[in-house]
Amino acid sequence: MITTWFKIAWRTLTRHKIYSLINVLGLTLGICACLVIWLITQYEFSFDKFHPDSDRIYRITTAQQFVKGESPSLTPAVIPPLAEAVRTGIPGLATVAPYHILADATVNVPVKDAVSAAFPSQPVVAGPAYFSILPPVWLAGDARTALSAPFKVVLSETKARQYFGPLSPDQVLGRELVYNDSLHVQVAGIIKDWKGHTDFPFTEFISLSTADHGFLQRSLHLDQLQWKGVPFSSRVLLKLAKDVKREDVDAALTALFNARWGTGTMTVALQPLNRVHFTDYGNGTQMRTAHLPTLYALISIALFILILAVINYVNLATAQSLTRDKEVGIRKVLGSSRTSIVIQFLCETLVLTLLSVLLAALLVKPVLGLFQRFIPAAVSFDPFAVNTWLFLAGIALLTTLLAGLYPARFLSSYLPVITLKGAGAVRGSEKWWLRKGLIVFQFTISLLFIIGTLVIGRQIRFMLTKDLGFKSDAVVLFSTNESRDSLNRVKLLEEQIRQLPGVAGAARENMPPMGLDRGVFTIQYKALGEDKIPVAAVKADEHFIPFYQIRLLAGRNLLPSDTLKELVINESLARLLGFKKPAQALGQSLYTWNKFVPIVGVVADFHQASLHEPVKPMVIAAIACTDMAVRLDTKNMPAAHTRAILARIERRWKEFYPNTPFEYEFLDESLAQLYEKEQTTAWLMNIATGITIFISCIGLLGLTMFTAERRTREIGIRKVLGASVPDIVALLGKDFILLVIIALVIASPIAWLFMQQWLQDFAYRIPVGWDIFLVAGMAILGITFLTIGFQSLKAALANPVKSLRTE
Repeated sequence: MITTWFKIAWRTLTRHKIYSLINVLGLTLGICACLVIWLITQYEFSFDKFHPDSDRIYRITTAQQFVKGESPSLTPAVIPPLAEAVRTGIPGLATVAPYHILADATVNVPVKDAVSAAFPSQPVVAGPAYFSILPPVWLAGDARTALSAPFKVVLSETKARQYFGPLSPDQVLGRELVYNDSLHVQVAGIIKDWKGHTDFPFTEFISLSTADHGFLQRSLHLDQLQWKGVPFSSRVLLKLAKDVKREDVDAALTALFNARWGTGTMTVALQPLNRVHFTDYGNGTQMRTAHLPTLYALISIALFILILAVINYVNLATAQSLTRDKEVGIRKVLGSSRTSIVIQFLCETLVLTLLSVLLAALLVKPVLGLFQRFIPAAVSFDPFAVNTWLFLAGIALLTTLLAGLYPARFLSSYLPVITLKGAGAVRGSEKWWLRKGLIVFQFTISLLFIIGTLVIGRQIRFMLTKDLGFKSDAVVLFSTNESRDSLNRVKLLEEQIRQLPGVAGAARENMPPMGLDRGVFTIQYKALGEDKIPVAAVKADEHFIPFYQIRLLAGRNLLPSDTLKELVINESLARLLGFKKPAQALGQSLYTWNKFVPIVGVVADFHQASLHEPVKPMVIAAIACTDMAVRLDTKNMPAAHTRAILARIERRWKEFYPNTPFEYEFLDESLAQLYEKEQTTAWLMNIATGITIFISCIGLLGLTMFTAERRTREIGIRKVLGASVPDIVALLGKDFILLVIIALVIASPIAWLFMQQWLQDFAYRIPVGWDIFLVAGMAILGITFLTIGFQSLKAALANPVKSLRTE
């Protein structure tokens, strides 16, 4: 019986090739979208799930409000003494593991009487407790003792191969590494690389007891007891004891922190391990994180696309029911039950769905490759994995039931007495209204995506083209990682780079005018009382303002200085201080860094952060700084010219830092990262819009073809009686055009509300004007007319003699 059902299903589908192809196309797109988005979400939600007792592992995070009125800035860093205070002062903890990140380190491998070239490195300073919370597989060494003694290091197998080549893990034990030309350590253990995805991908672990020695203590700022503008490198992982509630530990942590270090602007809290991957720390960490709302949006888009494909199937299946009524009547007369007829039609849907699943699986890898810019590199498709088979089986079953159950029940409900009499004209009217409703739903969803795409695209173009108040093109940024003691070397490097051919200018700074990094001073102005005013701040040399072509409104530029002697402020701060004109601020003094500092200039406002935030009151201070910005003279030059200039800069760099790699970034690329989330959203909307329009249009094409086919004789009679081609086209298309207009009326207010809500996240935003809805409406009407126009024109031009020959 089952074999017979599938044979009949296959014959029926091959008999109606065009409608089967339309359904397969729609379902393939819907299932492919679901499969790709499932791969992405599965990957993102898999981080750190493989650790034992992961539900009891937490990390302490710090939130600090730098500027009054701004949202607190979240970071995984904590003040160094917090770990010991937590270990001794909070009950209910199974393990507390402090660890410290030594950023931008270099490591050399001594070889006989020489050393290897420097490798870039980011080691973690940790104790045995770290490995008790996140236990690895040990290839050599002892987990209990490897990090107990000072001047020991544990390496991952990948790092061991990088530093020591093909030596076995046991042969690597006892070998020496030198960090930053100062710290000599011995390898005490080799661990296996993590197999799962993790936000703790550290590969080098220096023993915590080594941190008591001068080099590490200075580099990690472990003697820092209070926040003084130095980013902490300390972190704390902890594991709760069984049956201990997170809320109790969180409350105890807050009470302990407030009692010892409470500042009113800084708070600490526990962060579950499974939330680490979904938390945006700004510049607090270099780890890639996922945006949870974007993942939820992806899942919603996949479901919408699948629903639209299912609606296509339901529409065409119920429309085709008008041609299958006699088939159902004959089956019932010959003894078929309603259940067997339902199963027969579900088999047809299942055959279509399985074919669509197969095609979708074949499309996954090309789709992942096509959109690799937006999809994490580690996302891959294994068609033979058990979870892949389970997902495909589940999506096939779900799609079959959603798409096939209603048409099957509807078709099996026909009474043979009525259908075999040929009295089927009345049957379709009720279901025509259902099809109308489904078409309106389809185009409403498509219009929501079109309007959203237009608004998001305009906002992104606005952000990328808006005048930021400074010039950012062809600017290269790099850091020397020098201390104030080596400032003369940095100055000499700056001067030599400025003289290179192809270099238009250079400046020293602690950060560019705009970016992810944020600096903060607190100032006091006598006329406003004793209240401290937090302001954005940039430390820079005297070249900074002319280098970025920031407009000077009053006063002069900063004079060369390595200590704080004078300030330049922006016009927002001048207004905040009560000056109606910029020139009135000149000569006034602000109290900061324990002294009064005069204002010597006022510059026009420029954006310090993304357009999500308004321009903040700001100071520019001439203080020793060791990061550098270089402007390249690349106007109307080929890319090879840029590479040649960078090569010259790197040669100068190597003269001063022979063992340190030259790492740089372009400011324009850095600023584009500020809108990475919005650009990803725009990409999603573009893809979703294209797919939803395509699915809606192929469904509309199928319905138009079916309508034209059913009304062939009517069209022939109308033409014989004098109807013109435009009359016939209008006859077939007017109902569909009307449905699209209804969808536009429904979608416009919904889209307006959603887009207004989305735009509230921007301090500087575009208006949502009527023209956006007009463009969206004209676009969808044009697409609809093109979709139904060809088939309608074909029917209108057909020879009526052929259609009326059998009458």
